[in-house]
Amino acid sequence: MKKLILLVGISALIATSAVNHVFAQVSTAPVTVSIDLTAPVISITLGADPNVTFVYDSPEDYTTPQVVNKPGHFTVVSNQDYEISVVAQGEFTVNAANDDPIPLEVVQVAVDPSTTGAGTTEIVPLTTAASDATILATDAPATTATLYNINYTIPDATPLLDKFPQVYSTTVVYTATQL
Repeated sequence: MKKLILLVGISALIATSAVNHVFAQVSTAPVTVSIDLTAPVISITLGADPNVTFVYDSPEDYTTPQVVNKPGHFTVVSNQDYEISVVAQGEFTVNAANDDPIPLEVVQVAVDPSTTGAGTTEIVPLTTAASDATILATDAPATTATLYNINYTIPDATPLLDKFPQVYSTTVVYTATQL
């Protein structure tokens, strides 16, 4: 008898569960998820201390190559592959007592080998000509933040001889261009 009551109870439970399952309803709500890449995005941001100064105040400065390392000189963000060019906006300043300017080419610019993700890099002399000779890095891959370490070098001080003692300067512009 106990077995019969237990069997009837289990059967009723199964029947009730099956009936509830048959009457369950399902509702769906489709949602569209979009990613809108509306425009090419590229930026170049200078680091905290962008200025470069070479100091010549001893015989050794004139006889050995001078290098100014600029770690974290600038950062590039680009959603496409890109290249970086560098160009001087003008010649080095000229002193009235010595109107023979220091040639821009005396300074060479290079991406430091410690920079990762910079693409193919070249050592380029400063120039005012915006030409292929000013391409510092090319085929750099799209990035959310590539930090560029840059080396400025004066390998030979000969063009600095016979110049009036003063600070000679020019402005250098870096341009990041998507490929």
